[in-house]
Amino acid sequence: MNTEKYARHIFNEIFNSTFAKPGVTRKTYGKGENYTHQFIIKELKKYTEDIVIDYGGNFLASYKGIKDPKTIVIGSHLDSQPHGGNFDGLAGVVMGLCLVKKFYELKILPNFNLSVMGIRGEESCWFPYSYIGSKIALGILDSKLLTTLKRSDTNKSLAKHIDAAGFNSEFVKQKKIKFLSKDICAFIEPHIEQGPILEKIKKPLGIVTGIRGSFRYRSAKCVGLYLHSGATPLDYRKDAVVAVSMLVKNMNDYWIKQNKNKKDLTITFGEFNTDKDEQSFAKSSGLVNFCIDVRSQSKIILNQVKKKLHNEIRIISELTKTKFVLGKETDSEPASMDKGLIDKMIKSAKKTKVDFQVLASGAGHDASIFANNGIPASMLFIRNKHGSHNPKEYMSINNFLKVLKVLEYMIVNYK
Repeated sequence: MNTEKYARHIFNEIFNSTFAKPGVTRKTYGKGENYTHQFIIKELKKYTEDIVIDYGGNFLASYKGIKDPKTIVIGSHLDSQPHGGNFDGLAGVVMGLCLVKKFYELKILPNFNLSVMGIRGEESCWFPYSYIGSKIALGILDSKLLTTLKRSDTNKSLAKHIDAAGFNSEFVKQKKIKFLSKDICAFIEPHIEQGPILEKIKKPLGIVTGIRGSFRYRSAKCVGLYLHSGATPLDYRKDAVVAVSMLVKNMNDYWIKQNKNKKDLTITFGEFNTDKDEQSFAKSSGLVNFCIDVRSQSKIILNQVKKKLHNEIRIISELTKTKFVLGKETDSEPASMDKGLIDKMIKSAKKTKVDFQVLASGAGHDASIFANNGIPASMLFIRNKHGSHNPKEYMSINNFLKVLKVLEYMIVNYK
């Protein structure tokens, strides 16, 4: 089976087995993610016996090169959003699998070991925390999170889900690892682009310079007072809808201004809802629940936006007689991709005549965890239609194969 047919076969098998009408659902430490890990491990066993699964369920399958034990790791995550797309995360692991298969069948020996890594729990929709698997793999997950993080659909702890999937949360707590970071000379994460840039400019490949960090308030609320819509004058109102609407407008105006000044920034209010049990046509609102997601490649900008946000909340609270409760803050660090790897990718794209664009990643990825912990990391974006985190996500196999060609050339010539 040639590479094109093999890749289609893998994608189709996993899609059909994790289909959730619409799209796919592969919950962190759930049935879909577990199946996908097991299926790919089964495929990898055809080409290598060197497969290690760590205490949190991440796997590393290695094909021996000349300079053992130094390793180039190709990896990504295998969980998904609820009713998400099939290619988010999965494309990177399948690309590594296709390379190992080709090297095995053609008896190609790269200068370094080539390893494929399947990572658990990158999506933060199941547990309200990003990069669970990659932090477990590197032994840097905060042990308290094993009991404090609860999965959104079961309300059971991360530890219980790790153990139920057949792994060992106690060893994770002790920060025991099976993958030695000193042996990894490069972590490469192929991934679909989750924005529109490559599709708009009709280029198959994006070579990523950096990954945005973030701060988030996932469970924020504004508390006002439910009052009669006809009988309460403006001066007596404590309207939470008005207050949060003002915050959204003011922060969006701020973003527009920063964008005009070429600042790297996104500000998103992804949820905005009133209490369905108490809301009414004949009331001003006494409660609005909302969330805020702010991202940038710059720590300085993130801190500036946070200061702006809190100042706006103070002013709006006074004007509207409401109270904002932001709740727990979660965050992630910005990460720069390794310049040497970027240069190698650019050279490989030129040698293989694959058109590319150098760009930053607006979304977060596991590669940031490796980069921020001393491991040279890079990302290759694959052109993708219809965005991501939705069932219409679409990556053509033709573009997948073009990016694979660039990656293969880079690894074969890696010194």
